[in-house]
Amino acid sequence: GATEAFNSFFGQKATRTQPDLSLIPGVYPLKTMPADYGFDPLGIANYDLNLGSASDKNRGKVDIVNDYRDAELRHGRLAMLAALAWPVQELASPALARDLHEKVLLTADGRSPSVLNGGLGEGPIPFVLLGTALAIAALDLRALEIKKRSGGDWLPGDYGFDPLRILKGASPYAVKNMQAKEINNGRLAMIAVTAYVIQEALSGEPMVITSEQFFTPLYAYPWFQQLMTDLFGIASFKA
Repeated sequence: GATEAFNSFFGQKATRTQPDLSLIPGVYPLKTMPADYGFDPLGIANYDLNLGSASDKNRGKVDIVNDYRDAELRHGRLAMLAALAWPVQELASPALARDLHEKVLLTADGRSPSVLNGGLGEGPIPFVLLGTALAIAALDLRALEIKKRSGGDWLPGDYGFDPLRILKGASPYAVKNMQAKEINNGRLAMIAVTAYVIQEALSGEPMVITSEQFFTPLYAYPWFQQLMTDLFGIASFKA
């Protein structure tokens, strides 16, 4: 370009300056990890807690942070499923049990079975937990295989599972944006599930009751029924 021609004419050698990565927030050394905001108050990224560190003492920080991101993605995905399944179970289980003539798989006060709520030994729940543990173990084995096969190109949390082909043909920017959305939603879900557990353990009531504003349809509120009645001049809802 013009700059190179100018430098060549005056005998100057063009130089390129490398960006100062220390100015970019993030705990990942390469500063390319999606949703890496540099939030690590306990400095966990500085410690290698992976089992592989027992045999490899020279693991770099890139490998360490990649392993932490992989674990965060797994927990986030599981939490997103749990954040949806927990309230749906409390809302739908009584009706399903009635229609199927089966026992309601909730505690006596309507809470979801958990370590703090109890009820994990009821009915088929132990077998479901066992099946879930086996599925997680199978996923771990597949993840280790993919990691070993990918080598330096390994991407944390990428198990080749995209049945809807959401990322097919997506640009690198769109892929990174989707990855950031996934990790942020997973973080929010982990906080939500923790709140479910604490709320039910302290209140002794189902979270769909203590937070009913999130699970009650608008038309079920008396004030909304009265508003509809006033607007249309007739009784819009049955008593």
